[in-house]
Formats: sequence, C-alpha cells, structure tokens
Amino acid sequence: MSVPSSRSPASRARPPLDSAEEAPPASAAPLSRSPASTPASTVTSAPANPPVLVIDDSEIAREEVSRVLGSAGFQVLALPSPIGATQAIVRHQVRVVVLDIFMPTIRGDRLLTLFRKNQRLGQLSVILMSGHSERELDQLKLEVQADAVLSKRHLDRLPALVKRLAGKER
Repeated sequence: MSVPSSRSPASRARPPLDSAEEAPPASAAPLSRSPASTPASTVTSAPANPPVLVIDDSEIAREEVSRVLGSAGFQVLALPSPIGATQAIVRHQVRVVVLDIFMPTIRGDRLLTLFRKNQRLGQLSVILMSGHSERELDQLKLEVQADAVLSKRHLDRLPALVKRLAGKER
C-alpha cells in the first residue's frame, strides 16, 4: 500500500495489519531491558519462567499486568501495540501472549486470528484480556481459538493461568 507523499507524516494513518509478519517501522525502538531507554516497550527480567509478551494500548493496564507477572517471576515484554510483536515473539522465544482485545490499530481477537494462520506463530498460547466479564468473553474465546480469556478485574488469576499455558503443548 503506498501513501501519497504530499501528506505529512503526522496526518498519515497506519494501515490495518493484514499479516502477523509485520515489521516494526524503522523509527521504532527495539525492546530493551531499560524502560528509560524505550518508553513504548519494557522488559522485566526473571529467569525462572518463560518470557511472556503483553500487548495493551493502555499504559496503566500494561504496567499493571507487567507488575503482576514480574512479581510472579516471569520475564515480561510489553508493547503498546501489535507493531513489532512478531519480532519480539521470535527473538525472545515467547510462548504466551497476553493480548488486550480493544486496541485502536487492530482488535486483539483479529490479531489472534492472524497468529493462528501463521506457521511460526500458530502454536502460541494466547490469553485475550478485556475489562468485560469472563462470561461475556467466553463466546469470543471459542470463536477465535483463544487459549483463555481474562477480565482485567481478575489479574490475580493471571500468573497461574500463564504458568499453566506456558507448560502445555498447543
């Protein structure tokens, strides 16, 4: 998709993702172990458990999910959007992704569908997360083949859920 050069960069809207094989834009900062060096993404280390990728456009939710998982001993990679997700998953050998459903660039359930169609990403365990109740999310879970759903109201359940999914073969 080409964008006319007469439009200013600020006025260009990002096209919707049509593949889980997206590459981050050249200006995107890589994931880093130092939150100060890259405000858009963070990595929290803890060697005891496998890396978990959290994708949520809400900074508050992203930080809270990262804190909960980090306290439970998980290495947490956090992104504010799906851009760069494929690269992070492959580079850090992520097995579990915690994915917000309602994001401006692409809905989490649609991104999950792209993951499932991708040979390299189809085996990921994915937890769809939303502020809605889990009862409301159960139907969506079945429709898009999510491994689990979680209401943001119940983050205390997240570490056990991630641990269970990290240990299972999909």
